Amino acid sequence: MMNVASLAAAIARAAPGNAQLRKVNRAALFLTVPLAACAADNPENTPQLGIWEISTKVTSLSVGGRYLAGDQLLDEFKRLEQTESRCGEPMFLDRDWQQDDIAKRVRADCTLDTFDWTPAQVTSTGRCTNVPGADDFGPRLRVTIDQTADYYRMVITMEGSASVRGAPGRPLISVIAVQEGRRTGDC
Repeated sequence: MMNVASLAAAIARAAPGNAQLRKVNRAALFLTVPLAACAADNPENTPQLGIWEISTKVTSLSVGGRYLAGDQLLDEFKRLEQTESRCGEPMFLDRDWQQDDIAKRVRADCTLDTFDWTPAQVTSTGRCTNVPGADDFGPRLRVTIDQTADYYRMVITMEGSASVRGAPGRPLISVIAVQEGRRTGDC
């Protein structure tokens, strides 16, 4: 599905006042939708096999109620704002596959507590623990995917409190990212 927990872990490390501000793990900041590279379209899965143009954007980032946007975002987050084309089939159908994919990409222990699939929408919630580089960060995860055969819009929200150098207590860290995919043709 996506590497949202790594993104949230990077936020925890890059929060205001953190001496690690510029040392965000760039390799962990990829928010991507997997495209199944199979020879034939899965008829049970709503999005169809084809060439997909995928755009990703961090739409909201806050630490302790302080919102960061535009020029305030670290370069690592700005780099997430990209568009790419790929051949494949966005796979949002299988709960176990989604959960395993999240855990693999995040390199943490992530569990989907809920997973509801309809041909038009997927919603899921869960939690990640043992996030690399953020020992006390166990963010809650919410994912909503609106989907058709030729389009999807995925909204990913991660929230959790963590110890941040220079901040009192454990501020709430929240990130919202949006990924949109449009099928532009056959592979």
